Amino acid sequence: MEEATVKTMPLGGVRENGKNMYVVDINDGIYVLDCGLKYPENELLGIDIVIPDYNYLRENKDRIVGVFLTHGHADAIGALPYFLSEFNVPVFGSEMTIELAKLNVKDDPNVKDFDDFHVVDERTEIDFGDVTVSFFKTTHSIPESMGIVLGTASGNIVYTGDFKFDQTASKDYQTDYARLAEIGKQGVLALLSDSANAENPNETASERDIAEMVDETLNYHNGRVIVASVGSNIMRLQQVFNAAARNDRKVLLTGRDIEKIVDTALRLNKLILPVDDLLIKQDDLEKLAPEQIAIIQTGRMGEPIKALQRMANGQEKGLSINQGDLVFITTTPSHAMETTVAKTRDMIYRAGGEVKAISDELNSSGHASKNDLQLMINLLHPTYLIPVQASTGCFLPTAMPLKKSEWQKTISS
Repeated sequence: MEEATVKTMPLGGVRENGKNMYVVDINDGIYVLDCGLKYPENELLGIDIVIPDYNYLRENKDRIVGVFLTHGHADAIGALPYFLSEFNVPVFGSEMTIELAKLNVKDDPNVKDFDDFHVVDERTEIDFGDVTVSFFKTTHSIPESMGIVLGTASGNIVYTGDFKFDQTASKDYQTDYARLAEIGKQGVLALLSDSANAENPNETASERDIAEMVDETLNYHNGRVIVASVGSNIMRLQQVFNAAARNDRKVLLTGRDIEKIVDTALRLNKLILPVDDLLIKQDDLEKLAPEQIAIIQTGRMGEPIKALQRMANGQEKGLSINQGDLVFITTTPSHAMETTVAKTRDMIYRAGGEVKAISDELNSSGHASKNDLQLMINLLHPTYLIPVQASTGCFLPTAMPLKKSEWQKTISS
């Protein structure tokens, strides 16, 4: 069999946080991996979101095989409505990912009738002739996250998506180590690896440790707790639900976006309500003492920080930060948001609230640590390593791949 002609091209997700979209051009077919957006950096005034540049795809639109999604966060699926308004190609992903993608697409009048979605899982293999597409389970902060394998005559092209290794992960979040070893034995030509957390010298905290911190916070604070979280972080939502039920608190979800995500996750049994009457409406707040309330603030499109600013200024639909409230930030904002987060903390204190963040005490991340990256490389033995999802271009001064001899020396140093 003749060797395949393989080219990889990032359309987003390199030297930035989010906006993940990677093109793998194999022979005559283009395989699009993820279709995400990112939230603007501080200097992009008046810009709500940033999406990838589709020019290369516009020039080669007849060769696009499909879009293959790794998970249901905005950095992987958020740009789908904009993409599908130009390209009518099939979309593949796990059941949870596809359901969240459908929510995104349904809200856009230009593509609300698009229905070429295909549910896959870690057992699925799709034969496109010269390329076989398969998947493997990974650990991230949302259920049914998967990596993608493009099998070619020249070896496998592996895209990890967002991942980390966590031995405490529950069933829906567990990595399939045996499958990774199997892929490595088949031969990996190139590994496109999540490297967003590669420069952090600390080990990533386990989700068990984070769950204990969430429970402790809702237990010991004698007042309302406002939990700031990314809306699609299903794992974090479950931890808050569990902690609220154990500590006799009721939970208010703010906004339609988070309500739709929670409804979807409950329907798919990816979220469990520990008690039937856990969720309340905003009108119920007046009936409860402050120490009985937990508010989950996810903001519009799942970005909670700016929503906290509106709460501090009394602009958030009847929900203001009051004296004695604790704002518990359970997300780890990107470096681009550091100034905004510092400003937000100040605004919360001025409004009479207190602030606590998981990142102040634990290295909380859904992305691989240095040791996680080394383990992924050891399992897959790639000929080329292509770091992606890296805000500073970790390992690499450019987006060019490293040969095996080069990345081994770079990792060890």
